[in-house]
Formats: sequence, C-alpha cells, structure tokens
Amino acid sequence: MSMDIIGKRGEALFRVAITKWCSGEQWFEETFKGEKAEGLDFEVTLLGSSVFHASFYVQVKATAKPNPYSGIGKRRKIRVRLKAADALKLGTMKVPVYVVAIDALSAKAYIKNVKAGVTRGFTGISTRRPLNCQAIRQLWNEVEVFWKSRPQGLTTSVF
Repeated sequence: MSMDIIGKRGEALFRVAITKWCSGEQWFEETFKGEKAEGLDFEVTLLGSSVFHASFYVQVKATAKPNPYSGIGKRRKIRVRLKAADALKLGTMKVPVYVVAIDALSAKAYIKNVKAGVTRGFTGISTRRPLNCQAIRQLWNEVEVFWKSRPQGLTTSVF
C-alpha cells in the first residue's frame, strides 16, 4: 500500500476520532491544512470555548505496518516517527501542537503533545494515551486554559 493511501486513511480516521461525541456533544471542529501548512495537517478549534478562536494544531502520523507496536504493558508504544527537524519546527510554534498516531488497520488513535522549545523527535507514542472521550475532555480543558492565560491583545494604549 502506498504511503499516500495510508496517510489519507489516517487523516479520515483522525477526523472521526477528534469529532467523536462525548457526553452528548461534539467538542472540536477540525480544518484540514494539509498542503498549505507544512508539518501541520489540521487546525482544530474548540467548540463552546470562552476564548475567541481557541485552537491547536495536529500532525497526523498513520501506520499500516503489520506490527505497529513495540514494548509491553506501560512501555507499549505505537511506532510512529517525528523527525528532529519537524519537532524543532513544531516546538517553535506559539500555540499548542500535538501529534496523533493512527493505527490504520485497527483505527485506533493515540495523542502526544509537542512541547514548546522541544528540539528532539521521537519514535513512538504511548498506547496509554488513546484519543478517547477522557482525552477529548482533557485536551479541550488544556487548550482552553492555555488560551485563557495568554495576553488577549492590546489592553492599554496611548492613542
């Protein structure tokens, strides 16, 4: 199977995962950035946020390897790679950024934050971080708090 086919399936599965209805409602709306934004596949906006246009970015990493996992128990990971150069680029962004690993065979999704200032990539995402309803609520709250704590533009002026 070509990487393009796997990538497209990964993007479709991410859309399903991030727009999952939890507690009777949808928490996010996604916009595909793809070719327009190198390294950033989606911009995801919080629905019902108290902050105008509170959003974050996601890079989707899909795999269709016959054995996409390594490790056991707490150390179990889905093997997807974020190159150091990409980590560096994502780490310089001033907004929250996450990588979502998609197992294209089982349709499972896992999420990992790319911390500001990071300089190293990684070779896997813990399977203890599934993109389920618990994660969706935590993610919404994390991004809401981030945007609420940011200076909200010019508050005083001499003009």
